[in-house]
This record gives sequence, C-alpha cells and structure tokens, in this order.
Amino acid sequence: MTRGIIESKDRWPRLMTARTAAAYCGERSPYSFRRAVGNLWPRPVKLPGKGERWLKEDLDLAIDRLASGKLQDAADVL
Repeated sequence: MTRGIIESKDRWPRLMTARTAAAYCGERSPYSFRRAVGNLWPRPVKLPGKGERWLKEDLDLAIDRLASGKLQDAADVL
C-alpha cells in the first residue's frame, strides 16, 4: 500500500473540496452544499493555485452546533 494515500474509507482529509465537504456533511451535491455556505456551513479558505477548500475542523464545529441545537450563522464558527 502506498503511504500518503487515505488508507481507510473512514478517514477524511483536513482540507476538502466542495465535493468532498458535501459528502462529509451529508449534502446531496456540491451545489446544495455551496448554497448553504455562509448560512449552515462555514466559508472556505482560499489556497493560491488550489482554489477553495473547507477545513474539516470548521465543518465538525458546524455539525456539532447543528446537533446541539445551537444553530447560528456558520460564518461565526470561524
């Protein structure tokens, strides 16, 4: 097995594309995920030459707030 590649389907990268973040958060599509960014989900970081990426930790915090019933603007998560 090659090192550096995700070895388990249960592991998620710390930086996620919209497609990966949508799957991680249980959204139906990257489009539906992006529509909820800034409201339900946090805003991405912009990486030079890579585009937008979402931090796993920020998504986890947003999910925790949803689960606890403390829904607030996801932009406040950051």
